[in-house]
Amino acid sequence: MQAAKETETLGTATPTTASKREIVPVTLEVLIGDGYHLFQSHSQEIDGKDFAADLDRYENLQSQNMLLCIGAYINNYMVGYSTTIVYRHGHHDTLIATNDSVYVDPNFRRHIGMSLIRQTEKHAQECGVDCMVWAAKPGSSFDLILAARRNCKLSQHHYKISFDG
Repeated sequence: MQAAKETETLGTATPTTASKREIVPVTLEVLIGDGYHLFQSHSQEIDGKDFAADLDRYENLQSQNMLLCIGAYINNYMVGYSTTIVYRHGHHDTLIATNDSVYVDPNFRRHIGMSLIRQTEKHAQECGVDCMVWAAKPGSSFDLILAARRNCKLSQHHYKISFDG
């Protein structure tokens, strides 16, 4: 995998869309340090809960070179991120990148969203993957964006069964 940004950048808290934009691979440590506020916002937006990721699991994936973290910055302030898991398929020799999560601060989605998606794909390709898999909630804005993209097609439906009532 490509070298990730090694140091925390924590910059200005009030960036503007006209500010300097950078979308780069980062380590998990930098992602947590710079993006904790985004994780909290993401968790609240999706299910109204506080952020509670299994960081040990992510650290394990990173130690095996199976985790790709991308940070979207404006003036050294993280406004978006994506996490992608890279693995070899068990039935055939295909190296797959599957997006674990993607989030952009709502104030920057229009300016950063597609760039973050494209950069995630670019860096996954540089890792040697054969394909990229994205997940989107049916009918969501992200679902509509993916459906409209050239070279992006629906290949499988995943159905979730909850066992907690």
